[in-house]
Amino acid sequence: MVKTLQHPSYEQYAPFYDMSGQIRFSLLMAQYLDELLERHHVHGRQALDLACGTGTMAILLADQGWDVTGLDRSPAMLTRAQAKLANITTVGSVTLLQGDMCHPISGVYAFESSMSKEEYAYHIPSCHFDLITCFYDSLNYILSKADLRSCFHTVAQLLKPEGLFIVDTNTQHFLEQDWEPYQIVELPGYVQVLQSSFNSVTHCSTMTLTGFVGDDTTGYQRFDETHTERAHTVDTLYTLFEEAGLQVEACYDCFTFQPIYATSQRIAWIVRKL
Repeated sequence: MVKTLQHPSYEQYAPFYDMSGQIRFSLLMAQYLDELLERHHVHGRQALDLACGTGTMAILLADQGWDVTGLDRSPAMLTRAQAKLANITTVGSVTLLQGDMCHPISGVYAFESSMSKEEYAYHIPSCHFDLITCFYDSLNYILSKADLRSCFHTVAQLLKPEGLFIVDTNTQHFLEQDWEPYQIVELPGYVQVLQSSFNSVTHCSTMTLTGFVGDDTTGYQRFDETHTERAHTVDTLYTLFEEAGLQVEACYDCFTFQPIYATSQRIAWIVRKL
């Protein structure tokens, strides 16, 4: 049995998230998303980015004229997204919300750090979005089938008819075989050590992130975060999409338009509301 573990808070990692190289994935995925939307059309310009993190994808979409809602559960990551928005102007708009992507209808708040939760409770309307995205293996962080089912049913509720849900997932091959067990990132004022292991019984990969903030003169302050991802099978995802009234329109080896194969590292799912 796979237990639903507490998600990492990113409280101390958030300031270093983009600079440690994570932003490169969002930039690459944004280009790929443009190519996907050329093949798989949507009609409107309302988008929801689930697990939006530091807001890079939401901002890039807004710069193309989308009105984007970015949802994330981490206040620390949303603070970084808010700081980015304060320094740029986009063609479209970005609204940041704090909430859980497994249950984004209830307990959602407009992200304004100066207000109390009672003041900024937010309702996401049904059938509002033409496009919902969820990238950087965020679905792999959902460890239970029940939470996946809840997420997909809510996505179906929030999408307009014929709207698209575009999402990526890490494969078991990647989590078990290709994810390096040790990795070190060294930057001015910050050192990051990653240690990963895969459990073949639970199909989960657990990565411990240890960060050191400071310098050789004044010393370093350490923080630790644990990130757990589950490898969901293709059959499981197909079944849960269909249960929610979502139809898989395409399933690609991510960053290509080729079919998935045995050693695919990442899958791009293009799913349409029936």
